[in-house]
Amino acid sequence: MHRRWFITLVFATAWLGLAHPGKAQGTIAYYQPPSPIILRDEFFGQFYPLDLDGDGQVDLTFAYDFHFVGVRCEQATRILTNMDPPPNIGGSVAPLASGFSIGQDSAAGWLQWLGTIPGAPYETDFNTLIQCFDVGCTGDFRGQQAYMGVEFQRASGTHYGWVSLYVDWFAPVAVINSWAWETRPGVPILAGAVPEPSTLALLVGGGVLMVWFRRKRNERRG
Repeated sequence: MHRRWFITLVFATAWLGLAHPGKAQGTIAYYQPPSPIILRDEFFGQFYPLDLDGDGQVDLTFAYDFHFVGVRCEQATRILTNMDPPPNIGGSVAPLASGFSIGQDSAAGWLQWLGTIPGAPYETDFNTLIQCFDVGCTGDFRGQQAYMGVEFQRASGTHYGWVSLYVDWFAPVAVINSWAWETRPGVPILAGAVPEPSTLALLVGGGVLMVWFRRKRNERRG
């Protein structure tokens, strides 16, 4: 129990001290949860659904258990992966550096856009973030604080986004820090890009005012 709380505290501290994305684009929707989303389970598995654009449709499902953390694409969503050598199909989730251009032309070299594999059983159709065995752990995202590239569909067309992740070196543990997506269909997004400072200021200022007015209203009610 103490070990569990210690790991949670370590990740929470790392999240609070995280150097948040600094690149700005004016048409980006950005979300950072109020606390880090820790993907860790000592037993036989949990699932975490992620709705990137808040439209009520799950775009990605994360799975995690005592030896594995991975992600599955839902609907027509695709993610950037490092291609497995043929004849294998699939790949490990590619860790992208800040500033990497995520868009239609991102698939180059060993990088590929990969979605749900037709006919694959649900429980096997997860792309690896980290997988641990008695001899050690594998996964291209292992030990990385980086970005996952995402392509998903809305009524307006194809959109691109990123998810900021930390994945441990030696244990099947991952943390979702934040995510963002480009609101203009078909337009690439830079990994780590956030709304322009003026937009963020309006969002933060509006939130502060809402809290202040709510507090004053409650005070008047006694």
